[in-house]
Amino acid sequence: MPKAHEVAAELIKLAVALNKEPETTIARPLVLFSNSGDKQQFLNTARLMPRPFIKEFETCSYPYLRLIHKTDAIHIDVSIPRSQVCEVLEPAREAVYYCPGIFTAEEEAELEAAQ
Repeated sequence: MPKAHEVAAELIKLAVALNKEPETTIARPLVLFSNSGDKQQFLNTARLMPRPFIKEFETCSYPYLRLIHKTDAIHIDVSIPRSQVCEVLEPAREAVYYCPGIFTAEEEAELEAAQ
């Protein structure tokens, strides 16, 4: 894994290149620090993040804790699987769905008879 000064050197190169044409409109860059499970690296990166940042908890199939610093000029995202930094209070449960009748009783009977 790179050291902070190595990443900083590359970002400085980028800053120097961008400053060659400071008034040129460009896309807002996304700087992503993805920690696949190394809690200490995540904490180190979080400590070095610019402020302010917001904390988001992803709830998708791969739940992540994300720290986001977003301005008009840059989007910086530091993430780690929640299982690496959070305590499970209640294990996930399979979803239970209620689906009200789509068909009338008569239509249901017709569908069953057709089988």
